[in-house]
Amino acid sequence: MHDLMVLGDDISSYVAAAVGIKVGLKTIHITDNSLKSLSRNDIFFIAGTTPITGFGDGEIANYLLKELNIELEDILSPLKLAYQVILPEHRVDFFSSKKDMLNDLVREFPQKKKEIFSFYNETEKTSQFFKNWFNDYPFFQVNNFKQYFNYVGLIINLIKFKSKNNKFRRILFTEPSLRKTFEAQLAFLSPNIDAFQLLSSAYLLSTPQRGIYHSFKIEAGVMEALLDFFKKAGGKYSDNYKLLSIRKTKYIEAEVIDGEGVISRIPAKFLIISNKSNGMNLFYKKRGSINTNRWLKNIKVTHYPLLLHFILKRECLPEKISQYALVINDIDKDIYDDNLIILGISSLNRSQLTSQEKVLLTATVFLPADHESWKRENLLFLANSVVNKLADYFPFFNEGIEFFDPHKSIDFSIKYRSIINPKYKMKKSWFSGFSVQNNRTPLKNVYICGSFLFSDLSCWEGEIISGMYAVYHLLKERKKQ
Repeated sequence: MHDLMVLGDDISSYVAAAVGIKVGLKTIHITDNSLKSLSRNDIFFIAGTTPITGFGDGEIANYLLKELNIELEDILSPLKLAYQVILPEHRVDFFSSKKDMLNDLVREFPQKKKEIFSFYNETEKTSQFFKNWFNDYPFFQVNNFKQYFNYVGLIINLIKFKSKNNKFRRILFTEPSLRKTFEAQLAFLSPNIDAFQLLSSAYLLSTPQRGIYHSFKIEAGVMEALLDFFKKAGGKYSDNYKLLSIRKTKYIEAEVIDGEGVISRIPAKFLIISNKSNGMNLFYKKRGSINTNRWLKNIKVTHYPLLLHFILKRECLPEKISQYALVINDIDKDIYDDNLIILGISSLNRSQLTSQEKVLLTATVFLPADHESWKRENLLFLANSVVNKLADYFPFFNEGIEFFDPHKSIDFSIKYRSIINPKYKMKKSWFSGFSVQNNRTPLKNVYICGSFLFSDLSCWEGEIISGMYAVYHLLKERKKQ
């Protein structure tokens, strides 16, 4: 019997499995989705446009790699131009250099120079305070009076920032393009649709300076490194099973079927399952199925991502376009009302872009999580609309398309829409104001991981810490037994 079974194919699952084996748990990791990429004629598209963050000094991904003695310095190079926000009459470049970023913001919005500098100075201070506190209490938990005192200090600082933030928002409403610039950033960086209201929004807005990394190199590199560590440490990894059911008896038992049709049962004392795993709908007990929706009662999915994949001639895009670009069509519409296209751009060979080669482009649009929005005819109409909008910004876009199959993109998006980082509305803690959810479930030996658990952080950082946190809770429960 295994001590721990991990179900899922996202980064939080790989983290949970690696940390579990690191602390001495006999662990099996079963993946039930192949989400690392979308393949077309041996060409691999990124599955989504989630930014990769958290590898700076003292940050969570960096901490994880050090704990596991994993070295990835050869690919850990942050983008100098983290992302761009493209509007009808403006283009703002968000550089890793704070000075360059502020200069570009002021170039586009000179009448708001004083307010922009004041806001970002406050953002930098608050973000550093939050980062320091998070390093001391990485799971948002405090255990004694002194820690509670420090926690209160954090809350006071974050509330001060929120006051500054609210003041700045009132200024933003007098300049719609500037307002949309900030709304687009937070829609890109956070899984929470209310990110502008989060006390930790300062941490999110400082992301360009903390570092954004290209998803092709880092996501695959980190997952492969975690998997290599897991296997070498004695972990059992399986990606050739289809999960049939999960039964809760005294222990946890997963029923699986392999590629040859052989059914087997895998028992474990504890289970960590990603909220994105198909297994969330396959829980059973003696008297019938288990409603896992109750485990997530404080969380509501509001929008799912539609991902459109293209192969383009490089010359059809601007020379200075960033590898991430946030395109806004109408400065007067809500950001989630078909008004934001997130572009992820990479070369075909995953190296530096050149003017002669073809590029891969993934365009992500978030749609309401209702039946009407996801009817195929509506999705086809929207896919064509996205192409037309991009052609408005990039005049040679249509001529540069070498491959675009809207039906394949739609099929992929429908199949995996709840798995590739949707957007959530979450209940915040009345005490702290954080939107942190607990890994525990009503089943004392079952824990959840996934980015939504720590939505005050970016999707990537939230996934990493949720995987670590699930093992932390498991060990505490194990000590009681």
